Amino acid sequence: MTGDVTSVPLRATDRWTAALMQQGRVLLDTDWNLVVGGPARDARQLAHDAIGPAGVPVGSTAFKAEFVGGALTVRAGTMWIGGLLARNPTDLAYAAQPEIAALPASGLVNVYLDAFVEEVQAAEDPSLLDPALAGVDTTTRTRVGWRVRVAPTTSATCSAAGLPAPVSTGRLDVSRTAAPVSPDPCAPPDDPRSKLPDGLLRIEVLDAGTEKTARFAWSYANGSDAVAAKVAGTAVDLAPSPAVTFAPGDLVEVSTLGRRADRRDHGALFTVAAVAPSAGGDTVTLGTASPLAGDPPGTCLRRWDGQVVGAATAVPLTLGGADVGIAFTARPGAYQVGDWWGVRVRGSAADAVETLTNAPPDGVVHTAAPLAVVDLTNKTVLTDCRPTFPPLTGLRGGTCTVTAFPGDDLQAALDALPATGGELCLAAGTFRVAAPLTVKGKQRVVITGVGPATVLVGEKHEAVLVATRCPDIEVTRLRVESGRAPGTPPGEEHLLGALTFLGCDGVRVRDCEVWCPDSSGRAQSGIYAAPDPEGRRPGVVEVRGNRLEIGDHQAGVIVASATESTVVDNTVVLSAGKATVAMTRLVARELGRFVAGHLAVDPAAGGGAAVKLADERTVRMGGQAALRRVAADWAKATSARRLTSAASLHQGLARFVTASATEPHQAAVGSVSARFLAAALKDTRAVGQGIVVAGDRANLVRVEGNEVTGALQGVHVALRAAGGGRRVLGQVVIGNNTVSCAVPFFWGRQRHAFYVGSFSSLTMLDNHARLQRTGDQTDGTPVDAVRVTGQLGAFLQLRGLDASGPFRAGVVLRDEGAAQRVSLRYVSDVLNPLGVGVHVESGSFLMDRCIP
Repeated sequence: MTGDVTSVPLRATDRWTAALMQQGRVLLDTDWNLVVGGPARDARQLAHDAIGPAGVPVGSTAFKAEFVGGALTVRAGTMWIGGLLARNPTDLAYAAQPEIAALPASGLVNVYLDAFVEEVQAAEDPSLLDPALAGVDTTTRTRVGWRVRVAPTTSATCSAAGLPAPVSTGRLDVSRTAAPVSPDPCAPPDDPRSKLPDGLLRIEVLDAGTEKTARFAWSYANGSDAVAAKVAGTAVDLAPSPAVTFAPGDLVEVSTLGRRADRRDHGALFTVAAVAPSAGGDTVTLGTASPLAGDPPGTCLRRWDGQVVGAATAVPLTLGGADVGIAFTARPGAYQVGDWWGVRVRGSAADAVETLTNAPPDGVVHTAAPLAVVDLTNKTVLTDCRPTFPPLTGLRGGTCTVTAFPGDDLQAALDALPATGGELCLAAGTFRVAAPLTVKGKQRVVITGVGPATVLVGEKHEAVLVATRCPDIEVTRLRVESGRAPGTPPGEEHLLGALTFLGCDGVRVRDCEVWCPDSSGRAQSGIYAAPDPEGRRPGVVEVRGNRLEIGDHQAGVIVASATESTVVDNTVVLSAGKATVAMTRLVARELGRFVAGHLAVDPAAGGGAAVKLADERTVRMGGQAALRRVAADWAKATSARRLTSAASLHQGLARFVTASATEPHQAAVGSVSARFLAAALKDTRAVGQGIVVAGDRANLVRVEGNEVTGALQGVHVALRAAGGGRRVLGQVVIGNNTVSCAVPFFWGRQRHAFYVGSFSSLTMLDNHARLQRTGDQTDGTPVDAVRVTGQLGAFLQLRGLDASGPFRAGVVLRDEGAAQRVSLRYVSDVLNPLGVGVHVESGSFLMDRCIP
């Protein structure tokens, strides 16, 4: 911006968008320039926001790098870069750019486009002069300047690393050091011999460097005193100029458009040695010869008022060699050629000098974007690096009925889906859900994210999403994290799953990640499908390809009372975390029951160790020494009154163990017993149940290809009894599942890798079970790999079970139904090295290859 202007109309920190004219007022050049510059800046920002740092339309060859006749060439077209539209009218060979540095002879280079706003004066382009005005210029012009450049690289991968910085990092201070010299009363107003002129003081970097090494020049006319010229050594032939003349002693720059575009150092300014006036244009003789060769575009002679190398300390901004009371200081940083600062100066006002503090440059901002990686040795383009964007006419609305982004109201988005169906698309990011999202009575609903990057977080509730009576609903490709419900103990009726489906038919949950926390209250689950509060039962439920991270003693998948259940290719694992005392209470109660189970109340019972109570009764305690020690501590700590008020001695001992395990600092347990209880509870976090199919009906159940790790019970398929009678499953298929059980030695509840209740038909093929016991394994509650019990139907095929670990039995079979007249019940290929292969409690079965 080297035009003859009075101030910088629009700085980067300014918020102005336009200037509004008032009646009967003066219109200044600054106002006009703001009217032009404000909308231009907004348009540039809009283009940058919409397109990005750079881009060409998809399919465009604009600025595509190619070798044409052995010459590196960029194709014609337009390219957006930094919000600017760079125009290349015709195919351009790299070497055809004026004053451009020659290409390296060989090697890999990163070819990139450098774009900037370029202001051109009439002195730099004489075609801007209207012949009718006899050489008088009017406006300056702006355009998008650009250059194709190269930088060495070692990789064929596109990268913006190593490209030049957009603008100087150094900043300037400009201050008033003294009041203006008192004017001579005989001098005309604004005489520069006595006070400052009106204009824009320009400080520009001529040579790059630091605050100590960069060369700065300044002009009180904004560097606008320039005349088109032809330069040959010390001789400079000027074009006719009615406004600008030069005199001996003037400091001048031999300026070209290419030098500024390339940010090339100028070196020291030249001094005018002599001037020969001429009507056809003056001839100026320089004190030293200029190295400029040829007649590159924009060649002109530009006048400056002063120069300095390094400005780490204050430098007076002299005018005509005199100190006029203004100084500038360069702060630490890098200073690039062509960057400039403008300071408004008004000599006709009382000391009206604009001051700057830690000011960034007013220009020139350069934006660089990679075009290609080129092998100059072999003259080949290795990679086209031009970013692309689809044109607006190529954009389609997509399939989403509603799209939501983080921060949007998700409940409102769900409500916006039509009752007849629609798709809610969730963008990547975290959606925090203060209350469970609900969708009710809408059919053919799809809720989809972009994968694990879409995260729904329920902050205070077990359920993140509750769908009620929605026929044909699918949730896919997102992550759901449920919260812990408030209350003591926590838990909310009918809100059992992070994803909950009540009375829905055609439920599909696919490719999701689901997380639920530890809880000591009512069991939470990851995915839950069940009847709605009015009793409407679910129809077809499919849970496929999900990863469920489940908290301590919570459940992975629960499907209740569905007509058909398909649970396939899911992974259920224990979520990361550490149980607190509150979470341990449930486990401690089981430990208490286990210890109390070894108590023989009848003093006449044989075996065990005698334990004398406070009420003079004697009981016996079996099991290992640690259990007997706990009982002895209980006897010592319990009064006769407590023994009388307890419902039973077993319950009293169980409560004592629970209190001692969860609050050892308050219980009267001894150190030996405390160590035993602490060891028993250590590392007992486990998934309560991995996959559960239950309720009051299930015509078809498929549980296949799942992996359940760290669970007390892996797969549980059984219906609840009703009115003293059994409900019977229909067809059940359980195949190719892997269950790894983690069961404490004292656990007395359900503890099986696989459990199947009453059924009409059962096929179990190629399943795997592993058991890891925590604590003492010699005196613990037994665990079976597979337990099939109840009213067994006519068809049972159980083939291929690999049981590893201390399972008591690989398969336990118990038929409590009437004898079948015609049946096929076949069990084969069962391996349980550490226990019984197949244990038949009742019923008749064909068996083959069961070890041992």
